Amino acid sequence: MRVFFASERASFIRSSLLSECSPLVVALLSAAVFSLAAGAQNMTPSGNQVQSGENLAVPGHAVAADHGKVSEHNLEWLETQPAQAQMEYLLGAAVNHDIGATNLIAGMVEGWRGKLKATPRWETLQDTALYSNDLRVRAAAIEINLAVRSIAKTDENADRLMETAHKLSGSRPYFAWELGMLANRGVRTERIHELLAEWIHDPNQQTRFWSVEGLAHIGTDETIKNFLDVLRNDPSLEVRERAGCSLAKSGMLTREQRMKAVPGLIELAGDASLDGTTRNWVYQALREITNVNLGNDPAAWRNWYAAHGAEKMREFGKEGWAVLGNS
Repeated sequence: MRVFFASERASFIRSSLLSECSPLVVALLSAAVFSLAAGAQNMTPSGNQVQSGENLAVPGHAVAADHGKVSEHNLEWLETQPAQAQMEYLLGAAVNHDIGATNLIAGMVEGWRGKLKATPRWETLQDTALYSNDLRVRAAAIEINLAVRSIAKTDENADRLMETAHKLSGSRPYFAWELGMLANRGVRTERIHELLAEWIHDPNQQTRFWSVEGLAHIGTDETIKNFLDVLRNDPSLEVRERAGCSLAKSGMLTREQRMKAVPGLIELAGDASLDGTTRNWVYQALREITNVNLGNDPAAWRNWYAAHGAEKMREFGKEGWAVLGNS
């Protein structure tokens, strides 16, 4: 399942306001990198040598990240900057997992309202943040989006947006995206979920597509059945792909919540009426959610879930897994 890139989203948002790489390519690139690394290693004298920055090899075992923090010097500089510069700096720092960045965003975002504008840099940072491995960074991106778009986090405003969306059916894709963000922040969550659950059956493909994206923002257990429904029944391959991604990794569901989708995904995997591409996405989602590398065999997944599903759910319920397993 591919990542939905910033340029596509930015183009959609701009137009609305006015009215993953190929596996083969990845494999070839990986082979090339390892081949070059091996060649370089053969040219290096034997023995354990300390590597310096200019000749570090690319391959290697994963190590724990050493997170930086927003320094006193940066805080002093931030105080002298306009709201736009503060926002873009702190969102970049949050993407980089700098300690203190998301706290600063939470404390400053309301003061930025009315002072921010949509810029290419912000759009790029937002897209990166919304795919961060830390849900807190995704939440910060949502808060900033609502501030940039001057969307008030009130029930009355949500009601007005929903009423407008009913009247302007052609703009429903934009409203679906933003309403999902409002719902994530606790504004009319149930009503917005009901509306987007209706729109995933809209005749217009773009409305269905962006309603799936809006549902992914919400992050409640109730959205899981909607994604499974779309995966099984939507006529568009692109819309089904977004539902699969929303279950596997994108959006605001926690890892523990995603585990609740596993029984439904296993059922889909055994559905003979499902097309081959969608079935492959189902298996990809199962592997992504569980961290278990089983093949494309529904019986194997059923046996695994019967034996280990509850254990895996408990594991993902522990502190540290709330942010997609990456703290």
